[in-house]
Amino acid sequence: MEDIKVTHPLSDNYVDDHVDDEIRICFSEDNPKSFFMFAGAGSGKTRSLINTLSFLDKKMGAKLSVYSKQIAVITYTNAACDEISKRLQYKPIFAVSTIHSFLWELIKNYQPDIKAWIIESLKRDIAELNEKQAKGRGGDAAIKRAEEIKKKTVRISKIDTIKKFSYNPNGDNVGYDSLNHSEVVKMGSEFIATEETMQEILIGKYPILLIDESQDTKKELVDALLIVYEKYKDRFVIGMFGDTMQRIYMDGKDNLADCIPDEWEKPEKVMNHRSATRIVELANTIRKTIDKQQQRPRTDAETGTVRLFIADSSANKEEVEHQAAKAMSEKTNDKAWLDATQYKSLILEHHMAASRFGFLELYSPLNEIDSFSTSLRNGSISEISFLANVISPLIKAYQSGNDFEVSRIVRQSSPLLGKKAFLENSTDQSKLLESAEKAVEELLLLWKDGSIPTCVDILKVIKKTNLFFLNDRVDEILSGTTADEDKKITALREALSVPFDKLERYSAYVTDNTQFATHQGVKGLEFPRVMVIMDDAEAKGFLFSYEKLFGAKAKTETDIKNEREGKDTGIIRTTRLFYVACTRAEKSLSVVAYTNDKNAVKDTAISNGWFSVEEIELL
Repeated sequence: MEDIKVTHPLSDNYVDDHVDDEIRICFSEDNPKSFFMFAGAGSGKTRSLINTLSFLDKKMGAKLSVYSKQIAVITYTNAACDEISKRLQYKPIFAVSTIHSFLWELIKNYQPDIKAWIIESLKRDIAELNEKQAKGRGGDAAIKRAEEIKKKTVRISKIDTIKKFSYNPNGDNVGYDSLNHSEVVKMGSEFIATEETMQEILIGKYPILLIDESQDTKKELVDALLIVYEKYKDRFVIGMFGDTMQRIYMDGKDNLADCIPDEWEKPEKVMNHRSATRIVELANTIRKTIDKQQQRPRTDAETGTVRLFIADSSANKEEVEHQAAKAMSEKTNDKAWLDATQYKSLILEHHMAASRFGFLELYSPLNEIDSFSTSLRNGSISEISFLANVISPLIKAYQSGNDFEVSRIVRQSSPLLGKKAFLENSTDQSKLLESAEKAVEELLLLWKDGSIPTCVDILKVIKKTNLFFLNDRVDEILSGTTADEDKKITALREALSVPFDKLERYSAYVTDNTQFATHQGVKGLEFPRVMVIMDDAEAKGFLFSYEKLFGAKAKTETDIKNEREGKDTGIIRTTRLFYVACTRAEKSLSVVAYTNDKNAVKDTAISNGWFSVEEIELL
């Protein structure tokens, strides 16, 4: 009797299963190999990373622990770190961190080397600035250079008094003893690339290093790691997971795929398990202009819906986006499109969300200060973080009549009820409770009869009553403006002069509790319904141009020259960003384009094969 072969009805969906097997072979004791795994949108990159780590834990976890070694995992965001660590049950064999945290952990104990590097770096910067001042014209640029020269010169003069440099990978770095994010990346990468001792420490502690989102890993670090690989390839395995099409940050490595050594393994995934068939088709068509990589949708994927809505740049944005959502609800027969909390709106710049969601007055002054760049986007500016994480829950508890929660917050955070206060007033603790109660009442009065106080008003009451700890910078914020005031203080004072509900809106945005996110910020995430908003005029940026991508704006001479020389261009960067944004959608995708030339956008969308005539609507 002839054997009957039973085929899994969805067997085509498992064509990538061999990739995890190929990666496991790379960790052979006899013939270890480094690898770059290509994984496009929705292909299960993170799943393969977790599978690899679980395999390594079983195979060599105990042995590595005995010798105090770890498997290092570098990823792009704190959220990604938390997710990976959670999936790995926080096992100590894994050191999961962002790029900045990883480098700081490597170099932080080498304080004399850090000091020497900073001095040389500052001297070099000052020399370059002086040279530009001598050649350049006056005006704002010259004033800014003069300020930079003064600031760096003062920093050098104080550097001998610094006993220990500090660094916070996730927030503000203020003071002469603090390093900024750029310095840590440059310094750490340089130490790895040039110092043999640092190389030995790296491979001794982390014989295996896996890099998530490798296409956006800082180019300095990638170059340094490739140098280490060439010297220690028999003792050091690097595993990179990524997709060059999803490189959207300027500091990633150009042409990463071309830099990978020939002897590395290069497994590839072809499936997209995330998106509906029509969305995968659109992604493939967008991608064709950049590389030849194409994906397959699942055999059981639904058809899905994509639509392009084109509106004038001068149109009422809120109304246009409401119309687009309504149209999507009708076309998909999905009422969730009528609820703004049920779809994700992807904007190009944070200030576009600030404008739409009502916290622009807080965001704008802080956005002008370079040193707030990271902390503004992750919500870690100390004064704002305090108001969002302590005062906001306190007020919500009060307004909902939850006296127990109000009391818990005060007991947990107020110095009026701290251990020190009770020790100093052990004989009459009722007075402490009375004073704390009065301080809370005075604060809550600011919200009397539906009033909404400004953040500055709140800080004034807290300072007066000593209800909560405030940092020294608050004193400067609350005092009058001085002629030589630090620009950060001026910006904070202006930002905190807004009503408190605007700060709460900002906090909701940075903690991803709103419908808005940036095209860049959602990389790796997925949502059933996505609205991609393309608005160059409102974004005010120069790195991306949807108007050029959609043919509504002509290429510049620089664009043409860069294309001719094979360099990265604004149009190529925007194509990659468009790909990332569109591939976040699982079921349905709405693209809203604001433009000064609606016909050009429509014609380009059709001629490129991105959208059919029936999928385009002029608003």
